[in-house]
Amino acid sequence: MSANAARISRIARLLACMTLALVALVASFDALPRPDERLSQPIWLPHCGMRIVEWRSTAALRTETAPTDQALAIMDDTCRDAFDRYGEFLRSKKLPRLHAQPDILPAISMLPGNTLLDGKSGRALNDVPSRFEAVAPGCCYWGLYVDSLNHLFLRNDPLIKDADGALVANPRFVRTLTHEISHVLSSRLGVWDVVGYDRQRDEDLAEEFVAYMGMRFPAESSAEDLAYHRGRIPRAVAANEAHARPQPPLPSASANTSPQR
Repeated sequence: MSANAARISRIARLLACMTLALVALVASFDALPRPDERLSQPIWLPHCGMRIVEWRSTAALRTETAPTDQALAIMDDTCRDAFDRYGEFLRSKKLPRLHAQPDILPAISMLPGNTLLDGKSGRALNDVPSRFEAVAPGCCYWGLYVDSLNHLFLRNDPLIKDADGALVANPRFVRTLTHEISHVLSSRLGVWDVVGYDRQRDEDLAEEFVAYMGMRFPAESSAEDLAYHRGRIPRAVAANEAHARPQPPLPSASANTSPQR
């Protein structure tokens, strides 16, 4: 091959790679809410330092998945507790950080996650074949933090009904949010800028932070989640929660996740 032909071949390969990268970038942005999917007024969570820009409720769990003051307070309280203790958690793990405070924090989308209800419908958290294919090429998740988009996608059920039918904090939602906060803070505090990024280590760190915050029960399946919401969780599952350790699938290649069991 002549020098000129070799140069043309290299340019062609470079253009092909650039085209693929552009296609992947455009596909990733498709995960973001479109203008007509966004809230008319974003909801500010002061202790999270983030805004909820999208909220899709689940018809079968309308009261548990609505953006009420109680639901927002649970989210903000979870952020307050997690942010207050993340520094000491990093010190306990002997992990450094580049920044004293996190830089720009992500926007939040609250989306259906239960795949036995509407969790796989259009614009739901596990709408993997279309909107989320580029950032989460697998199923199924309760939360996704996509650092490249600076966006956090979360399950939409901060609340659950107790035995008396009263709405209370959903501990499994709190678990998911706490897990994702670890992904957000480890990135935005520059932990990985210092020690070098490893995806599995990031996932392990998030699970260790969940345990550090006192939640030693595993992530649940959609079937278990639905049973919890209907007040019919098998006693064996509830009894084993404190001892079981989740075994999540390998992390997505493009997002930090809270996988379902």
